[in-house]
Amino acid sequence: MKYDVIFLGGGPGGYEGAIRAGKKGLKTAVIEMDKPGGTCLQRGCIPTKTLLHTVKSIKQAKSAAKSGVVFGDISIDIDKINKNKTRVISKLTKGIEFLFKANGVDLIHGKGKVIDKNTILVNGNEEVKGESIIISTGSVPAELPFLKPDGKLIINSDKALDLSFIPEKMLVVGAGAIGVEMAVIYTYLGSSVTIVEVMDHIIPGSDNEVSEILKKELAKQKIKIHSSTFVSNPVKINEDKQIKVEFKNDKKEWEEEFDTILLAVGRKPNSSDIFSDTLNIKLDKRGFIEVDENLKTGETNIFACGDIIGDPLLAHKASHQAIAIVDYIKDGEKIKHHPIPGAVFTFPEFASIGLSEEQAKEKYIDIKIGKFPYSAGSRANAIDEKTGIVKIISDKDNVLVGAHIIGAEAGELMPLLSFAVTKKMKAEEFKDLICIHPTLSENIWEALGEIGDFSIHI
Repeated sequence: MKYDVIFLGGGPGGYEGAIRAGKKGLKTAVIEMDKPGGTCLQRGCIPTKTLLHTVKSIKQAKSAAKSGVVFGDISIDIDKINKNKTRVISKLTKGIEFLFKANGVDLIHGKGKVIDKNTILVNGNEEVKGESIIISTGSVPAELPFLKPDGKLIINSDKALDLSFIPEKMLVVGAGAIGVEMAVIYTYLGSSVTIVEVMDHIIPGSDNEVSEILKKELAKQKIKIHSSTFVSNPVKINEDKQIKVEFKNDKKEWEEEFDTILLAVGRKPNSSDIFSDTLNIKLDKRGFIEVDENLKTGETNIFACGDIIGDPLLAHKASHQAIAIVDYIKDGEKIKHHPIPGAVFTFPEFASIGLSEEQAKEKYIDIKIGKFPYSAGSRANAIDEKTGIVKIISDKDNVLVGAHIIGAEAGELMPLLSFAVTKKMKAEEFKDLICIHPTLSENIWEALGEIGDFSIHI
């Protein structure tokens, strides 16, 4: 059968793009080795956030006493936690399968390889042909040369989400979003967690001030963090029941033993053996597919989107790009490139878009910064979520160029600021925005008011 559009990979880019194509009347197929939803649904975003929601209840139970509610001893049932996680994944997977059927999208199970500009070979024997092909194969966990997962002492994020056991002492290598989120999960489930990061602050590339606030809050939750620190020389000990590593920074060198090491050193593109060498598709030095402004490869009818084309490696970026490619194929609408927001679902949450303070100072001669602390907000005090700030950055003319929130519901609050940064709005355009009182959204209005000269509570 010949299709109008074929997606190679059924993650957020593949499945959302395919549904969009189906809704536009295009005959569409998705080729996927696993279940639809990709890493995000099956082994990443969704199970991680489900587990974070679970352990948040542990955190709230422990802190409820000061509000006058006292719980007894907290017990943890790992089997039930895993079953709940599986239930959520299964429900959402079935939802995607339903939407495929409702919109005429064919799901083809198997490993695909693009062998010519109109053909994907599935499982080495079935040819599937299409007018346009969109490569959305995503990424896989990265490794270190001296630390390779063995599924027991050394694991990656995929294995960590199984919760097959809770180690007494865990080392997390890497303080990006994956590393700190997994550190939080395992801490509240009973592990003593240490994070080591080679860069000078956690969530590398983020705003330094906001990153430091998060680091201090994680430390309060008894997560040890060593930044600007290298780890090396793993040695299995105690009949392979523990692993010893060496740490080194500019102040000292030392050794520690751990029951488990979680590798969270980023992800690498899943670009190996997915297209023929005869095709005009090029990879950069890191293995990402090179594309033009309309996300085309060197073959004009073959596109690529999401993790496979490079940073940021975020599910919503893949979805946005895949949908834009479909609109380009169907309607000729050129693809627009917007700032991509991101979030880390720790306690507290951390969300951002656009330039950090450091990046803004490099780009502009003069900048303005508006801040509002959660501790000054009515709702934040009412719900006992006083930790955090809203930090907004503009150029000298008050045009918003970056926004960062650390605090309760940061991810939910970010879309308003994402829209503002994307549309290059000015702070004063929000003067007449009426936020419901008391809500956390008032914190955003106050921070904008620090730039636009209309703030009240600071």
